Amino acid sequence: MNHEFLRLFMEKTAFPAEAQAFLTEAARQMEGQTEAMAGAIQFYYENDFDTALTQPLIEDMAQAAGLSPHTVWELFLIFAAETAREDYLSQGAGEEVFWATFADMRYKVLECKQVKGVWGNFVPFWYPIFFRCDIVKLGRLEYETTTYKGPDRTIGGVTLRTGDRVRSIHIPSSGEDFSREARLDSYRMAYKFFQDQLAGGPLVCVCHSWLLYPEYKNVLPESSNIVSFMGDFHIVEEDHGSFDDRWRVFGADADKAPADLPEDTSMRRAFKKHLLAGGKTGAALGILVFDGEKLL
Repeated sequence: MNHEFLRLFMEKTAFPAEAQAFLTEAARQMEGQTEAMAGAIQFYYENDFDTALTQPLIEDMAQAAGLSPHTVWELFLIFAAETAREDYLSQGAGEEVFWATFADMRYKVLECKQVKGVWGNFVPFWYPIFFRCDIVKLGRLEYETTTYKGPDRTIGGVTLRTGDRVRSIHIPSSGEDFSREARLDSYRMAYKFFQDQLAGGPLVCVCHSWLLYPEYKNVLPESSNIVSFMGDFHIVEEDHGSFDDRWRVFGADADKAPADLPEDTSMRRAFKKHLLAGGKTGAALGILVFDGEKLL
């Protein structure tokens, strides 16, 4: 275990001081697991970053060190990122893009503390795309390179067909400015970053998220950045009934009955009111087309 890389990683990605101290001490508790950690990282890479296959190795190390598996997952992913850093640089992404992208682990360690009560990571299944170098954070948003799997659609003058390369937009819980101008800056950065792959065409992005569910326009104020974000996309599909991201709004209280949900923020008050009224919940798929200057 490279403790110096752990320190560098947490500093570069601005982990809170309390989280840095906790994870540093947790890594010391795991010093007897150095060989096990190295073997687990090698196993992870050799098995295409399969989270389910790696889980027993994480649990064994956690039990031996007296730590939560969530904490060991976070340490594991950080130590494994030392190789990923070399991979990103070899592909020309650059140091700044690598650190911005892997700052996602800071967002997740904060979420884990809020939801699970411990510094760690409870969504390790999210990270294979990071270790495959398939995702980059550019400005406010993350862009995953993937293929379009839907029916043929013509959006903004561009016809999308199954198998076409697109970018899937993810919205990390970074707390950064989410205004329209911040998003446009991100789209410009993405257009420039991927320009060599666009063959002169526009940047085409997809996004499947609860943030795009049209019903929430009736929940949030018109001035909401989330409502504005919906306007960046052509909404092509809606999934009704699920609210799997409820924890993103209500944190550790997400499983409580609607009447018992907290009301300490305007968003929580709005969604609690909506749920109590029997309002619809869901997610939606949107497509965004950007020509380098404007949304089409």
